[in-house]
Order: sequence, then C-alpha cells, then structure tokens
Amino acid sequence: MSACAPVGEDGEILVENEDNVGSIEQALLATNGLKTVNGLSTTNGLKTVNGLKTVNGLKTVNGLQSGVGLMTSASGRDTIKYMVRCALPASDSITKKDQFGVSYTFQGQIGVAPQWANGACDVACEESVSACLLAHVNTTGQNVSLWLDGNMPGVGWGQSDGHPYEEGSFFGNLFTSPPKMYYCNGSDFDQAVVPGRIGAGQANAPYTYAWAEATVCEKFCTPADKPYENDGYKACGGLNHVVTVWRNFDVNTSYKICNRVSGKCLDSASTSEGSAVIQNPYKSTTSQKWQILQISPKKYKVVNKSSGKVLSVYQKKTADGTAIVQSTYVNGATDQLWSFTSMGNATGFHAISPVLKSTSVLSLPSASSTADGQAVQEWTWASGTHSQWSIAIAN
Repeated sequence: MSACAPVGEDGEILVENEDNVGSIEQALLATNGLKTVNGLSTTNGLKTVNGLKTVNGLKTVNGLQSGVGLMTSASGRDTIKYMVRCALPASDSITKKDQFGVSYTFQGQIGVAPQWANGACDVACEESVSACLLAHVNTTGQNVSLWLDGNMPGVGWGQSDGHPYEEGSFFGNLFTSPPKMYYCNGSDFDQAVVPGRIGAGQANAPYTYAWAEATVCEKFCTPADKPYENDGYKACGGLNHVVTVWRNFDVNTSYKICNRVSGKCLDSASTSEGSAVIQNPYKSTTSQKWQILQISPKKYKVVNKSSGKVLSVYQKKTADGTAIVQSTYVNGATDQLWSFTSMGNATGFHAISPVLKSTSVLSLPSASSTADGQAVQEWTWASGTHSQWSIAIAN
C-alpha cells in the first residue's frame, strides 16, 4: 500500500519522525473523539436510520439524504463526520444539508471502504466501517493520538515507535439489527491509560466485551498473518474485519503515580532544584501530578506539574538507596529518563526504571516504608510490591 501521512483533527498533515517512515507505510495515526454513535440502540442499527442506506453510495441522494435522519442533529452529524472519515480516503469528501438547508462538508481520511462513495456498502464494507467507528469512540469526547492496524484498505499492518502499547481491538457491525458492537483488551490495556479509552473506567461506551469474561484479545482472536502476527488480529468473534488500536501516554493528560504497598503517591517536596521526591496521600495538588512525555522509543521524562522539573536520580549515582529528586531537564540525560514495565496479569502496576541503570527501579526503602513524606529512592529490582507503582489519570 502507499504511504499514509498522519492526519490531525482538522485534516492538516502532521510532521512525523522520519524514523517511522516504515511504519507509516503500513498503518495510520488517527485522533478520536466520537463520544457516542448516534442512532444506535439494542434494537436497531445504522441501516435503519432514516436517510442512510448502504445499498447506495454516500454521495448519492438516497445513500445519505439531506434534511433527515443523522443530518438533523449535531450528534448525528458527528457520526457522519467519523463515518465518512473512516470510509473515504483523504482525497474524497461529501457535502449534505441539514433540515434548514445549511450545507456541511465531511472529509474522508482513512479510506477503509472507498467504494461506498458512489456504490453499495457490502458486509465487508459494513464491518470495516463499524470497526473503525468503534475504534474512534472516546467517551469523554477528547482527542488523543492513536495508531490503527487492521486487514482493510487505508489501514494495513505495522507498528509505531510513538504508540508502543496495545490498547485493544474493535469489531462488529453497526448496520445490523440489533447492531453488533464489541471489543477485547489488548495486552497493554492497563498501561499508558488515556481519558475516555479502554482501561480508563469508561462510562457509557457503546461496545461490550465480545465474550462472557473480560479477557485479552489473543485468547480468542486470530492474529494477522506473518510477519505481522504481533500487530493485530484478522478475525475476532466470527467477524473478519478488526481494528487494533495502539496508544501512548497522552501528552495533555496529568497522571498520578502511586505505590502499591502504601497507596501514597509521588509528590515534590518543593519546587527548588534538587529537592526530594516523596510520597504523600493523594490530594489532587499540582505537586502530585506528572506528565509522562516520550523522548525516544519507550523512554520518557516525567515532569512535575508544579515545578516543571523532571524525575531524576541524584547525581547520576547507581547505588541502592540513592535519592530520587527533581531537577531541570537536560536533553537525553539518562538519569532523567525512565522506562515502564507492566507487572502483567491486568494488575495495573509497573516497575519504573531509570535508563541510567535498567536493573534499578523507583522504590520505597522497604515494604514498611509507608509514612507520609517518605523519600523515594533507587533500588535494585527484587520484585517487591514496595517497588511497584500504579499510573492513573490524575483527578
């Protein structure tokens, strides 16, 4: 397939690191923000919505009618916006009118079903558009950066260094009655959690688990053919058009980082250079909120919202018991870069290691170090729960 340049929320072409050119040729970076899918219930689907017929092309008068159905409300037009964005390529668009004669132009972007512009949308088209639409739902309405993989036009296979965590897979058919709307958890659904997405305690998501139990996709889904077997799935639950989503920590989201044993969270003792990083009960202060920003693949700086300084190892020392402090960021300094390793089993806890010494981790001195104000230190990883941390969206 031809290369796909990342596209922003308003359709502008975004600059991508040249190191990712190989990935761009196989997959697509997308934003999301579809808060819900208008016109759906447990008893009907998009095919029954007045003014929308899959037997005709979207551009035709009877394919998507002006003045009725989805075109008559803001939420309905939002569904059309994402439906067209999914179905048609960036080179195509459609224009329709609402009930008052006001014209709206909907721009294509991904192109999973380009034939629907002027022709019928068959089952493969319906499943492809459905999977893409479901993958774009963000129950907060917020836009966060996502990477899509799938066995359909406009998407394809390949991974992105900027989106290393497998969130989950989406599949179904929104055009049947009742509509089929499913998802399953990716291997990293509880890592790098972002607002409104899987793992963030979604409220009112339109999709449900595909199986009776909440399980990871790999248990029931069929992986893509080699050499893309680690990129996503070609079939899930009897449906053959699946979108797998990859993500990263959201650059616009603040996180709280809390210890598994004490339940207390990272806090900056002050805003001064070299001041200690301590633990305290979470009180939603800016000193307890952190941004996690990728510098290079799976290497991050952790920035305190109060001081603007980053999590650092004191004087680049590697001995057990070295203090963790906050200091002004120096580009590429290994004592200020961190990696995150999930404990697995959907626990939501991580080991946080300095790039300076990968066998060391952010830790409390011991399992009994639960006092307020306890200084956080660097210790050799020994599997202790006092060295494990949850990373959640800060409220």
